Amino acid sequence: MQSLKNQVQNNFQEKFQEVIANKHSFLIFRQPNSTEVELWLDDDKSSQNQFVFHRFDDAQHLVFSSALVEKIAIDQLIETDFFPLEPSTTNEAISYENYLSLISKTVDELKASTIDKIVISRIKEIKNEGVNLIKTFKNLHQNYPKAFVYIWFTKENGLWIGASPELLLEEENLLVKTVSLAGTLPKEEEWTAKEIHEQQVVTDYIVSNLHDAKSVSVDGPHTVDAGFFNHLKSYISAEVCDYEKVNEILNRLHPTPAVCGMPKQEAKDFILANEGYDRKFYAGYFGFKTPHKSLYFVNLRCAQIFSDVVKLYVGGGIMPDSNPEKEWRETELKSKTIGNHLVTD
Repeated sequence: MQSLKNQVQNNFQEKFQEVIANKHSFLIFRQPNSTEVELWLDDDKSSQNQFVFHRFDDAQHLVFSSALVEKIAIDQLIETDFFPLEPSTTNEAISYENYLSLISKTVDELKASTIDKIVISRIKEIKNEGVNLIKTFKNLHQNYPKAFVYIWFTKENGLWIGASPELLLEEENLLVKTVSLAGTLPKEEEWTAKEIHEQQVVTDYIVSNLHDAKSVSVDGPHTVDAGFFNHLKSYISAEVCDYEKVNEILNRLHPTPAVCGMPKQEAKDFILANEGYDRKFYAGYFGFKTPHKSLYFVNLRCAQIFSDVVKLYVGGGIMPDSNPEKEWRETELKSKTIGNHLVTD
């Protein structure tokens, strides 16, 4: 048994080190509530194992098709010397003053239009002081056991790391599950009508997109621990008739009100016209489909890592009564979800 365990570990590490040495595209991840790490390579377009990364603006849908998925227990994952990363060529971080101005403009738009909610995000840049990717991956695993934790690299899109708490869609035996996750407060504060309404908007949106499913049920909202703050979360499930319906629901749900707003198209148009930077894969979705299961998460709590800086992606739902300074403080708090768990050598 021990020799088999060692062989599995050796296969994983040899493959991983080969990928790193040749600077090939790769993905390692740990599913929620798991202690197993998977390594996927983009090596077989005919494979039924497909992992996708989808941009927020729908401009790109990248598919990893991996013929052989290597798996290893996370406590067997050893450190690997990574290839040199590229430096950042753009400064996309917004200033405090410009952010307050953008939130004020967003509030004015909400008051003057029929839009109920707009999610405004920003990048917070911090210096890369020698981030150790494997140690950081393990640290995120330890601190966010219920999140989907990943490291993803392609030459075209650089290196991303994330620990998303937000399930977009799970399917097994034609039973689909999703969550409504919205409303954020520091742990010492009590929920107000703003956060409760914000969460209900998301729940109603999801349920409306399950109109042609059967046995729709909603459990919540519940208060859930998200590290430095709390969220409101409801659990939603339904039955569908075939696998094509799963794909339809996935496309309907993205982007969710939690990362875009309501109504979806109007909020998205405002974001793309006014936010002032490219979200890329932040607030898009990622996940996999195998012959036995489908699992997709919203790409939240993520960062793009360069040789000189780390770009932390953070955002918040803006309502007509939102306070710009409070929204800034909330995004500063959210940046710690990844930022405070970066481990340096």
